[in-house]
Amino acid sequence: MEGTVLARLAAAVFLAVAVVVAIIELGRQGEEVRAARPAAGVGQEPARAELRRCQALGEAALDEPSCVDAWAERRRRFLNTDPERSE
Repeated sequence: MEGTVLARLAAAVFLAVAVVVAIIELGRQGEEVRAARPAAGVGQEPARAELRRCQALGEAALDEPSCVDAWAERRRRFLNTDPERSE
């Protein structure tokens, strides 16, 4: 009976080590995916930069004509309300 207990203990330790190794490996894969993505704001379109600028202005952006235009363009693109493009 002592051999059976020892075998079960060894199996439990092996399983625990396998789970820990799997968790560590999954964490490393997530880091690789994050590293492969470009940083936010690098090489993005000027419209996005304008939207970020307007966001930083806060409530004052409501009186800024360029912000109103940028938001209108964003809505048009998001909602696809371009009359020339009908799909």
